Amino acid sequence: MKPAHRYDVVICGGGLAGLTLSRQLKRAMPDLTVLVLERSGREFPDGAYKVGEATVEGGAHYFSEQLGLTGYMNRRHLHKLGLRMFFGDSHGPLEARPELGARRFPRVTSYQIDRGRFERDLREGVSELGVDLVEQAQVVDIDLSTDDDDHVVHFETPEGGAQRALARFVVDASGRRRLLQRKLRLGAPSPHKINAAWWRFRGEYDVERMTDTAGPTWRPKTQERRWFSTNHLMGTGYWVWMIPLSSGNTSVGIVTDDAIHPFQSYSTQEKAREWISEHEPTLASFIERAEPIDFLRVRNASYASEQIFSHHRWACVGEAGIFLDAFYSPGSDYIAYTNTIATRLVELDRKGSLTAEVAQTYNRLMLEDMWPNYLEMYHQNYAIFGSAPAMFTKVMWDTSFYWALPSQLLFRGLIANEEAAAEFHPIATRFKSIQSRMQANLRAFGAQATQPDKYLFVEYSKVPICAQLHLDLLTEKTPDRTFREMRHNVDRLEAWADSFEQEVAKRYDLPDREAVGA
Repeated sequence: MKPAHRYDVVICGGGLAGLTLSRQLKRAMPDLTVLVLERSGREFPDGAYKVGEATVEGGAHYFSEQLGLTGYMNRRHLHKLGLRMFFGDSHGPLEARPELGARRFPRVTSYQIDRGRFERDLREGVSELGVDLVEQAQVVDIDLSTDDDDHVVHFETPEGGAQRALARFVVDASGRRRLLQRKLRLGAPSPHKINAAWWRFRGEYDVERMTDTAGPTWRPKTQERRWFSTNHLMGTGYWVWMIPLSSGNTSVGIVTDDAIHPFQSYSTQEKAREWISEHEPTLASFIERAEPIDFLRVRNASYASEQIFSHHRWACVGEAGIFLDAFYSPGSDYIAYTNTIATRLVELDRKGSLTAEVAQTYNRLMLEDMWPNYLEMYHQNYAIFGSAPAMFTKVMWDTSFYWALPSQLLFRGLIANEEAAAEFHPIATRFKSIQSRMQANLRAFGAQATQPDKYLFVEYSKVPICAQLHLDLLTEKTPDRTFREMRHNVDRLEAWADSFEQEVAKRYDLPDREAVGA
């Protein structure tokens, strides 16, 4: 075994989370010594097998502004035309299905990311920053220190065999392998039981070409190509994505609630095509001759953790910590949250100021404040995903929550600020009961509301509260103003939840308020 090299930070995993963290660390602390250990080699295609091509505003802000990659993102990836969803009769013509989406590109940018291209480019970029990157390195164990000694990371490479690296600070960015979570038995089950399977198809499969009979109502001159959106075909218990890649290929995936569409019903390529033929026959015909680049699947996609940050100088970032759902594309946001906090912990450790209280502040922020409010958007809600009346309101509500609360922490540079985390806690705690009540009422509404009998288009970003919150992301604010407006926006959301409950109660049975924590 070769003598161990010592680093300030060793990152176990060189995927999107690990590579962006290494870049963020070196930009914040140029003298920091950083090692990234990645088990794959350099040879993988643009259309890599990883899920997570679409970003929303938070993740896009992190990549472009915090990591200084705006020019790169504009050159190498696609601007995203927002979310787009089609509801209603999945066996009828696409142009007759109620639609939610955007006509024009939004003011606040988001991207469709080609993960293979991005990760390959990031590998080259972090090496130029002075990060040591070892590819084909399999991390086999991590000996964690609970005193002031270095951690020891054990890894193997095809050429070097068994090796060790000493680390002042160690970060788990191993994705679903969750090295530290499994070692320390920190894993916690998620009540949200979902599975997924997806292809990368060679070539461009534009949702607008799924119909040749649509008239000017469906194709107005003001409509940018729907192809640029993250397109969702929505049905009871499922959603199917269609995402363009800058390499010219297309990602198509299935995500379902296991209780409604068991994983076994689409767990192989043959079964997945049969499943799409049954539930989305128009799409099945459209991709019938599509050439697959790959086919991947994930069972039990959602999971939680009891802890992701420690004053003993370790952290779990991205999917090595927690994962909820790919719906609304929050993955890059969670990379931004956890990477920025991990960078803060490294900075504090260098100053001798990393305490158990600080680590607990950030564990509470991510696991008690963020996680429950995000979870409520997904858990038990797949049953109404095909309901246009319910989902028109739900998407506007969920988007407003996202722009009004978590996005503010990221855009204002407050996600890794202990005082801000403390001030955010009562706001998030208060919103939990509002969120639970609204989501329960949406489920009751969606279970009983009648589908529209004709084509409707809803541009959610033009609804006044959404439009205001969206543009508000571009406004520079002090922390005091940020939290003052957060509390005001929670008041507005509570009033909306009250109004929705009263309106729906006139026509439908609603759940007992005490049962949903009202």
